[in-house]
Amino acid sequence: MTIKSILKTACLFLNKEELCDKIDIDDMSILSDSEKEQILFLLKCLNLVYQEIATDYFPLLNKEVITTTDGKVLFSNLQKEFLEVISLKDCNGQKVRFRSFPSYLETAAEKVEIVYKYLPSDLESLTSTMETFSNKVSEKTFAFGVAMEYSFINGLYEDAQIWEKRFKDALFIRSCKKSNIKLPVRRWF
Repeated sequence: MTIKSILKTACLFLNKEELCDKIDIDDMSILSDSEKEQILFLLKCLNLVYQEIATDYFPLLNKEVITTTDGKVLFSNLQKEFLEVISLKDCNGQKVRFRSFPSYLETAAEKVEIVYKYLPSDLESLTSTMETFSNKVSEKTFAFGVAMEYSFINGLYEDAQIWEKRFKDALFIRSCKKSNIKLPVRRWF
C-alpha cells in the first residue's frame, strides 16, 4: 500500500479522475499550481485520517529503555511523539509506579522500560513511508477517510456523512475479533 495508491482511490471516490494520472507523476514541477494544491490538500486529508486511526482505533506502540534524570522521564527525550503510557517497568521487569505530568513522568526508578502509544509523524510527500497498523487498515479504508475529510472541509456535508459511515464501518469490521472464541465446557448436573 502506497500513499499514491490511496490518493488515487480517493480521487476516484471524489470524481476527480483527471487528478489520478497526475498523482503518478514523480516530478511535481510539471504540474500546474492548481493540481499541486489539490494533491497536497488530499495529502493533508490523509494525514488527518492517519492520525485519527492511530489515536482512536489502532494505537501505535513503541518500547524504549530510558535512564531517568532526577526521577523524570521527559517526553521530549522519547523517540516518538508521546500520547499515553501503556506500561512502565524497572530493569528487573517489575511494574513501577509513576505520576504523569504535562511534559514528563515522575518515578522512583533510575532506569525504566516504557511502552507507550505514539502519534505518527506527518506524511510530507507522496513517497513518505507510513505505518500499516499491522495490515489492519486497507487502502480502501484510508481512501474512505480521505474522501470523508475532503468532503467535510469543503462543506459537502451529505457526501461527508456517507464517507464517514463507510470509513467507520470498515474500521469497525477490522477491529472485531475474527479468531475462534472458546467457551467454557458445559457441565451437566
